[in-house]
Amino acid sequence: MTMLPSSPFRELQIIYRVLLYSQIGFWIIALLLIQFNIFQPFAAESLDRLLQVIAVFYSFIAVIVGLQLFRRRLESIKLLDIPARDKLIQYKSASIVQWALLEGAGIFCIICYIITGNWSFLGLAIMLLAVFGGLNPFKQKVMLQLRLSDTDVTGM
Repeated sequence: MTMLPSSPFRELQIIYRVLLYSQIGFWIIALLLIQFNIFQPFAAESLDRLLQVIAVFYSFIAVIVGLQLFRRRLESIKLLDIPARDKLIQYKSASIVQWALLEGAGIFCIICYIITGNWSFLGLAIMLLAVFGGLNPFKQKVMLQLRLSDTDVTGM
């Protein structure tokens, strides 16, 4: 039995969803750990304040740097004279970098919530999830961003 090659669009969606659902799952687990007193936050108020500053700064940098890196990489991919499949592979790597930056910031915020019990960290993690949610790489969006036509991607 021969397997058909998977679509680059499908691969993008799978990676995106795994990262999204893992963040949501970790968020829920952290919430349950603290709310059901399975884990007791241990951070002093001074550490809580320091972590708030770090989390906001880290999140801001992750969003801005991720967007800038992705945008620059996207512009260079559009200029390449390579087949659509190769452009999509380049797009996937650019997306993964952006997603990893957001994922790291989100996980950091959730860990800060576990350490401190401060709800503001979960709020920041939700905002990062919302940004992440807007990066869903559905087929039409990717084709538009890469300026690909239906004829470019038929047979993939």
